[in-house]
Amino acid sequence: MNINPDAFFTGPRRALFDVSFTGYFGWAGLQLRELRKGFAEVAFRPREEMLTPWDTLNGAVINGLMEHPSFLALLTELQDGEMTVTNDVFVQHLRPLPGKAEYVLRASVIRRGKLIGWTSVETYIDGTLSSRAQITKSIVQDKTGAA
Repeated sequence: MNINPDAFFTGPRRALFDVSFTGYFGWAGLQLRELRKGFAEVAFRPREEMLTPWDTLNGAVINGLMEHPSFLALLTELQDGEMTVTNDVFVQHLRPLPGKAEYVLRASVIRRGKLIGWTSVETYIDGTLSSRAQITKSIVQDKTGAA
């Protein structure tokens, strides 16, 4: 299992990797589990603020968090100066989302074209598939200098 981001990212892309664990994704407590070309796995345990009154995880939380491993998987295939912008997210929740569980999110790059990248993200609870997403991202030239 490779979790060394230095194997993939230097300079501007390393900065994008590092900043991806701040803000909402940092607050959510996402932890990198595995990273390799075209693949990323992160995990988290829900915070109390993420739960419904019935102690289940709000589905919108997973909808948003699936973006993170999708970005990381595609980032392993980008060049310096390239950035992604999400075009489309299609999510299916296949079973209830318990509040007291560890969630593992696994993303794979389906295809990386010149201007578009397609990823698939699956969420597992105790080894059982609970949600899945297909995410389409445009690959653009970064004009800010961040990438």
